[in-house]
Amino acid sequence: MKNLKKYSLATLVIVAIMFTGIKCTKHDQVLNQPPTPSTPASSDTLFCVQGTANVLSGNSNNTYPTVWNGSLDAAWSNAPAITVNAVVPDLGNNTFTGFIGNSTSVTMQSMYDANNIYFLFQWNAKKKGVYSSPWYFDTTNHVWAQMTAAPVYDINGIMTRPSFLQDQFTVAFDIANSCASFKTGGCFGVCHVNSPTLTLDTASGLITSTPNYGGAMYTNGPIEKLDCWRVRSIQALNAHQGNDTYFDWGSGAINVNQLHNDPQSVASDGGGSNKQSIGGVNVPKYIYKTMPGGYNGGVMVGDTSFANGPAYKVIAVSSTGVLTLSDGTTIDPTNDPSYQTVGTGANMTLGSNCIAGTIVGAYSGSRGNVTANMYWTGSGWKLLVKRALKTSDILNQDVDFSGLADQPFGLGVMFDGADNEHAVASGLILHFNK
Repeated sequence: MKNLKKYSLATLVIVAIMFTGIKCTKHDQVLNQPPTPSTPASSDTLFCVQGTANVLSGNSNNTYPTVWNGSLDAAWSNAPAITVNAVVPDLGNNTFTGFIGNSTSVTMQSMYDANNIYFLFQWNAKKKGVYSSPWYFDTTNHVWAQMTAAPVYDINGIMTRPSFLQDQFTVAFDIANSCASFKTGGCFGVCHVNSPTLTLDTASGLITSTPNYGGAMYTNGPIEKLDCWRVRSIQALNAHQGNDTYFDWGSGAINVNQLHNDPQSVASDGGGSNKQSIGGVNVPKYIYKTMPGGYNGGVMVGDTSFANGPAYKVIAVSSTGVLTLSDGTTIDPTNDPSYQTVGTGANMTLGSNCIAGTIVGAYSGSRGNVTANMYWTGSGWKLLVKRALKTSDILNQDVDFSGLADQPFGLGVMFDGADNEHAVASGLILHFNK
């Protein structure tokens, strides 16, 4: 028995060493890296040709910003298109559970002129996601409530409420070829999974491995940086911008997403939450009594500056949920289905007057470098993107296209109710036709 305990302890030590060897350092936490091709296949190369696009073309009205009508400049017919399949990956730690394997085809085109680069991205989706914590009136509890980003299930695993959130599109570029694994691995070279935690039960002598659920975005060394353009539907539709961000090494911390906004000139730009508390009761802060033409899930900052609208401030709420607005009028949602949910379960939708959870404003400074516009086709999205070939960046946070050199990139798509559970396509090359 004494020898058995001795051998058991030795075995335990060996197993612990094996697990310790598996536990990734920051430099080798590359997940599901695809095979390394010697050169990119032609189908993975996006050819950028000379041409100019009007990203803000479309129809206009007096209340909302220019609303793109989906038409494209003739110049796009000269830009070669490629189509890739973006798939939600299995990270091995339940991060994307419920969405793993979801896929959509993404068609891409690109042009450039003396000053700017342009992209046209098109992808399929089953539903138009233009929500961010939208408000509705809960007739059961007689309170105003906000939808959550995640779907809700009952104890039997049946969906009682779908997710209500905005679609997003991200594209990432290697800055100055600083990320060694990005050319072949794309996003897989920099998005990582936290390694498992090993626990020794001294009573049983067993080792258990518990995954640290959740991934993290960071590069693998102090000189590595990626430029990441994050286009959210509400921001692109209403403010015509993408969020210019970057991610870096973060001094080696692996438990924190090292994704940062580019410097902004206004401390609190981009808008914020359309939520306030009155007498301890949470209610919307601003409301459109009449939805403006082209409304897309957000309250514009510029519409909140006047007592007489078009976005009215909520100044009081009754015990039954009646709202008093800044012009003295009231909204009684108790018998008005337009402020309530419609249907049940997975087919639940929001009433036509359900209130935006987001106030939308412009990004400032370098954070606002990316111009973007989106159009819902009925079966997916068109996205136009524009950025200067070379920005005024002095902090090495923006990719520089001015040399017209081949540029590795990858993309991520959040669609059909997915929040951070994004489909990815990696190993792509942008090639300039000079």
